Amino acid sequence: MSEDIAEGVDTGEYTEAVRVLSSGLLELYEPTINQMKSNLKELLDKQEEMQVAIAEQKLTYTTQEVQQINEMVNKAKLYKDKAVRIKNQMHQIHQRTKSLRTKALDIQELKVNQCASKLQQLHYEESLVANSKMVQNKKS
Repeated sequence: MSEDIAEGVDTGEYTEAVRVLSSGLLELYEPTINQMKSNLKELLDKQEEMQVAIAEQKLTYTTQEVQQINEMVNKAKLYKDKAVRIKNQMHQIHQRTKSLRTKALDIQELKVNQCASKLQQLHYEESLVANSKMVQNKKS
């Protein structure tokens, strides 16, 4: 079928049209592609620089320093655990103290009430004794 179309038309016209269309496409996309190429090259260069810097930084630490850092991290974990335990113990002590204060107040209130009732009983007994003496004095 393409041979039928190509028979009546000169192939030079096709090649010229293809060349013009392809140059138009290149003009449209070439700046973007070139910009992407330069961005990609810049990114790769920076990535390589970063890898070199990380490798150099890694080499600066000795195994002894790494071990010291690990020990410090482990100590920090232990201290954190101790702090949590102390906090829990302090909370328990606070709860016990609160409970003991409540009990002490209850006992104090009970004692005050007992003393008041004893005092009232004493006054009652004194009034009875006083009344009985008055009755005896009136009889005599």
